[in-house]
Amino acid sequence: MVARSHSGWLALVPVKELPRGKSRLADVLDGDARADLVLFLMARVVRACLEAGLAVCVVSPDADVHAAARSLGADVLDDGGGDLTESVALALARHAGATGVAVLAADLPHVTADDVRTLVASARPLALVAAPDGTTNAIAACPPSAFRPSYGPGSAERHGGTRLRLAGIERDVDTPDDLGLALTACRG
Repeated sequence: MVARSHSGWLALVPVKELPRGKSRLADVLDGDARADLVLFLMARVVRACLEAGLAVCVVSPDADVHAAARSLGADVLDDGGGDLTESVALALARHAGATGVAVLAADLPHVTADDVRTLVASARPLALVAAPDGTTNAIAACPPSAFRPSYGPGSAERHGGTRLRLAGIERDVDTPDDLGLALTACRG
């Protein structure tokens, strides 16, 4: 059963197909290890969102991702394998009736429920947490129609909104240098 929020907010967590996930780590992790890492990090994000009181929908074309998400209490949406912008746009269209929507990257090893609550509370109409490289790690929109997804290099600037500094959301895992974050989170 999906945990429903009394506030009507929904968290969207997009996840690539497991064989394509974390491809920049292929020099240091084999395919199985990358898949395990993706599922571990996704679970941390989903749990933080549920603890913050948001319903969660994991957006992915991957059946194993769907099964893992459902086991955590999240709903799922098959995005057909589109790119991130297409996947989020599809999910926003499907959930246009939500009070608000938070879209969080699935690779945030230190995200907390308090981070998610702060992000959601700051959405007037948009609040954003950028990654160090200028991409968007999380964005919240109230109403959902205030957000027009445009992911990729420089997306944080294009998306706009109130910029937040939330350490648990700013740090993601994209490169071998980032793996220390995930290892710390595993121990924590």
